[in-house]
Amino acid sequence: MIPISDINPSKNKPYISRLFITICILSYVLLQPKDSFELFNFFYRLSAIPCEIFNNSPLSENQYLLNDCFATKTNPIFADKNILLSIFYANFFHANFLHILGNLWSFWIFGNNIEDKLGKIKFIFFILLISFTSILFHSILNFSSLIPIVGASGIVSGLMGAYVKLFPNARLLVLVPFGFLFPTTIKAKYFMLFWFISQFYIAINAQGISWEAHISGFVFGYIFVKIFRK
Repeated sequence: MIPISDINPSKNKPYISRLFITICILSYVLLQPKDSFELFNFFYRLSAIPCEIFNNSPLSENQYLLNDCFATKTNPIFADKNILLSIFYANFFHANFLHILGNLWSFWIFGNNIEDKLGKIKFIFFILLISFTSILFHSILNFSSLIPIVGASGIVSGLMGAYVKLFPNARLLVLVPFGFLFPTTIKAKYFMLFWFISQFYIAINAQGISWEAHISGFVFGYIFVKIFRK
């Protein structure tokens, strides 16, 4: 199922959601190189990498060349890389057009209502917390990985978890692949259940998709939103 919109209008202007989406678009259009080799280096220089988080130090030449997180750590490739900031930056970078389209579309559907309920300041801290916890959870389970983490998927998943906690019976307009894309509406709690189960299918069958960040982001969002509403 592909979400198109929700039938759940917000009361206030979602300025933070708009700002986040704008930064992601500008990063994709203006900062990220179009050449695949340069993009590869761009992600390694600025985005989060589980091995670097685990070691709290930038990748060394030996680690990269041997594809081994436990190789000697002398001669870092990007010695000035800030590991903490790389976790923050990772949310704004995306691998391709479909990646950014899917993430930002979903962010807009679910984010405006959460921003409306939490208020703008709490919403900022909420998405920051979801970002760091989902990336750290992914990194713990893949601590030796040298593959950069990119995309707002962890945050989007957290927004979905928060959404189903606050609006379980809100209706979503979705497209269902049934020979063709068939439009229908479904309650948020049923859509989220379908989405959550699908992540385990992704874990088994798909490569290069951070199902760990998706599932952890969703769970953390579901838990944290009630804390932030107090």
